[in-house]
Amino acid sequence: MIPVGFMFIQCQKGSEERILQNVKSILEVSYAFKVDKSYDIVVKIESESFEKFTAAISRIRLSPGILNTDTMIGFRRL
Repeated sequence: MIPVGFMFIQCQKGSEERILQNVKSILEVSYAFKVDKSYDIVVKIESESFEKFTAAISRIRLSPGILNTDTMIGFRRL
């Protein structure tokens, strides 16, 4: 099974654009958009291996300026 997930990110005020650009540079990120309301950014993460998938999540969470993340993980079959 291939892991796929959605991460919702709350950012420090003023850091949204920098975090968005950092997140988009991660290979496993399919897309990332700024959103409004409870979260500032939504990210879709896909990978061929669980190890790369979890490494991408960890890399995103280490970005300076992130206050909180909420990640939903699913799996799809090939």
